[in-house]
Amino acid sequence: MPNQSLQSFAEINPLVGLPPKTLRLYNALEIFKKKYCSSDNPNWFRMPHRDPLLQKIGFSETDIENGIQELVQADLLEIQEGQDARWYCLK
Repeated sequence: MPNQSLQSFAEINPLVGLPPKTLRLYNALEIFKKKYCSSDNPNWFRMPHRDPLLQKIGFSETDIENGIQELVQADLLEIQEGQDARWYCLK
């Protein structure tokens, strides 16, 4: 098997190379997607910054913001600004 770089694997699966906390946030967002989904479009959801479950599993506000930025950069999360909220969509 040829020697492939981490970047090559990341092109196939963008989760490769992400920090462990960002991977945990990604998994948590999968759960929150169902709980906080938009009634107009079920693929979009609000971010549960205040949800006690995130604090219970060890996420601070900084951890959440950093993880969101890493997921956006990895093209795994899309953000839209609404009139009164930010909406997120996992890819």
